[in-house]
Amino acid sequence: MTAQHLPGDAPFFEEWRTKLQGTRRSLERARAVGQALGTWDRTLPVLVVVGSKGKGTAAVHAAATLSAALVDVGRPAHTGLVSSPGLRTNRERMRFDGLAISPDEYEQLARSLVRARTAVPPTGDGYLSPTGSFTITGAAWAAGLGADVLVLEEGLGGLSDEVSLFDPLVVAVTKVFYEHGEQLGPTLDHVARDLLGIVGPGTRTIVTVPQDAEVTAIVEETAAKFGAELVTATTDSPMSVPAGLAPITRLNAAAGETAARALASALGWRVDEARVAAALASVRVPGRLSRHMLDGVPVMVDGAISPEGIAATVADYLRWHGRLDTVVASFPDTKDVAACFAELRGFERVIPSRADDYLTFTKAEALYDEVLDARTALARGVKTARTQGGGCLMIGTQSYVAIALDVLDVATETAFVPPSA
Repeated sequence: MTAQHLPGDAPFFEEWRTKLQGTRRSLERARAVGQALGTWDRTLPVLVVVGSKGKGTAAVHAAATLSAALVDVGRPAHTGLVSSPGLRTNRERMRFDGLAISPDEYEQLARSLVRARTAVPPTGDGYLSPTGSFTITGAAWAAGLGADVLVLEEGLGGLSDEVSLFDPLVVAVTKVFYEHGEQLGPTLDHVARDLLGIVGPGTRTIVTVPQDAEVTAIVEETAAKFGAELVTATTDSPMSVPAGLAPITRLNAAAGETAARALASALGWRVDEARVAAALASVRVPGRLSRHMLDGVPVMVDGAISPEGIAATVADYLRWHGRLDTVVASFPDTKDVAACFAELRGFERVIPSRADDYLTFTKAEALYDEVLDARTALARGVKTARTQGGGCLMIGTQSYVAIALDVLDVATETAFVPPSA
């Protein structure tokens, strides 16, 4: 959920909100509704980003890199980006050349989705998920504006996600670890195979970051099965991503840039290095190890919700700020709450928070005397940091991150600025 709710949000969540207990999302329904929307009226080259951490960073940097490519002499590529979830509003899930869909366009698109859903009566085999709704409508919207390429970030899974309805030319894989076992399977093997299930006969290149041995074996197996080139992006890879980014951010950005270059090469587009450098220098990814100031207090915001991700965030906060002082954290019962809070044990002050009305926080309440609502907790964290002369880390679910960005009044409309033609 986002910090701000728009009238146009309702159609995207309607079938999920009214689903019968025990029903699951239906890819076939997403395909049928997408056909009614005209999602596949134009067949665009597609780059899909999958993984457990860093997908948003990779997707934005991929889209920015592609916006700097030249389709032919003097004409830059137009890039559609559909990411998940939104930041302050759900409009930010859909971008054209880095800019979020406008409020008026969003409302029009919502009405189009209602018409398409009405034209395709439910079959009873499942519902159209919110992520699927945004994916198929965002792709249709970008194609209608004249996009030359689509960058799609998976919402939950690869083969089991609506991104599997597209035929990706290039797949970027960020760090994969065990999560969402209730949807993707009981083991890391299941999770990795579902994510890599997006790769198909049309996939020319798989770009991955360094993975654990078990995941590496599955990536290599998948590449061999479909004859796709396998490229491993590292922080030492030649790239135009600006220096000074946090190591994990730089790694995911490298994966996105590398994947975009592979796609541009496959399409015969020309990549101008000066244009790429300018586009990547303009990238802004709030809520992913992003750094801000509020009332003189240095603040970092991140959406890590696993022990591994939290450990990486804490390490980056320490490198940046030099001290583990105040952290405001929000981990619902659906996460490994004890393990997540254990990664924050080095902080002088931990302020637990709740952010999602539809989730419970009983595990956090068992660990701490008081669990505050998000806005109260964030205000206390900043006030404490200011009083103590330190900084504040804000970490938790994307819903919580959205509220943090709203409190900080972070600009989220523009993800990057394409270089001029």
